[in-house]
Amino acid sequence: MAEKGGKGYSQPKSSVKGKDDSSGKSKRARKVQFDDEDSFEANLNISSRSGGKGETPNGGGKGDKVANGGTKAPPPLELRVEQELPENAKCLMDCEAEQILQGIQEQMVILSADPTIKMPVSFDRGLQYAKSVSLYTNPQSVRRVLEPLKNHGVSDGEMCVIANTCPETVGEVFALLPSFKGKKAKLREPLKEVLGELAKLKKST
Repeated sequence: MAEKGGKGYSQPKSSVKGKDDSSGKSKRARKVQFDDEDSFEANLNISSRSGGKGETPNGGGKGDKVANGGTKAPPPLELRVEQELPENAKCLMDCEAEQILQGIQEQMVILSADPTIKMPVSFDRGLQYAKSVSLYTNPQSVRRVLEPLKNHGVSDGEMCVIANTCPETVGEVFALLPSFKGKKAKLREPLKEVLGELAKLKKST
């Protein structure tokens, strides 16, 4: 009886020990979670006590600036294509690229006779792409319509975006070119005139 009783009591001890281990693990798991939450709440308390001017434990204080609206709004996006182009390079409209590539293809017989001239494999693909996306048949007329925009500070790259997409409204232009954000009042009327003329030049599809 004593031995059986001893064995009977030893089993609850191991069971209790197992519970202690599992509870210890759960406590440790909860402790990590509570530490994160406590530190987060501590940061909020420090910020509230100091009126949002106190530093966080990390010493950053950036969260306080965002909460108080102290950070500056990001600058408007700018079209940087022209800045990335090589020197003496120029932005082209799709219709201009089509015209140039088509002219090269028409001279292919003469060019192929010169062994020093080798056309890249991508030439045909580039020409086909330009033909598929080009919206106008007369690039010179499109340029004449867009040129007055230069007087209002519009760059060649921005004019190419307008020509290649041919927006229907001025609102679409402003959505496509965030760099126009600070010039909306000045550009609204000139853009209306330009879009009206581009619609007339646009080839039927």
